[in-house]
Amino acid sequence: MISTICLLFFVGFMFWMNTSTRISWSDKNRVMAFMASNIWYSRAAAGALFLVGTAWCVAFLGLGSGLFAAIVILMMAGSVSVLFFPFRYFGPGAVAILYLCAVTLELVIK
Repeated sequence: MISTICLLFFVGFMFWMNTSTRISWSDKNRVMAFMASNIWYSRAAAGALFLVGTAWCVAFLGLGSGLFAAIVILMMAGSVSVLFFPFRYFGPGAVAILYLCAVTLELVIK
């Protein structure tokens, strides 16, 4: 379930980016507003999501390739969120639809 791992890293990176003082947005939902007011909760949630995603990568792909894949997926999630964040292309609904399409394709192809 590589798409689930990618989603975990993407959500974790959004939680981590939420703690930034340079990047802020006014239309945060309740979860992101709560996490922004409690920086350590946001960083702990991001770290937990990164850890779970890395553990799943290692479990599915093995130690060496799993760690390498986790680093690549983290870099991809960071690049995508930083690239598309200012344009407001992806909201929670669009991310959910994209995730469901990716899971469907993953299950059909497998």
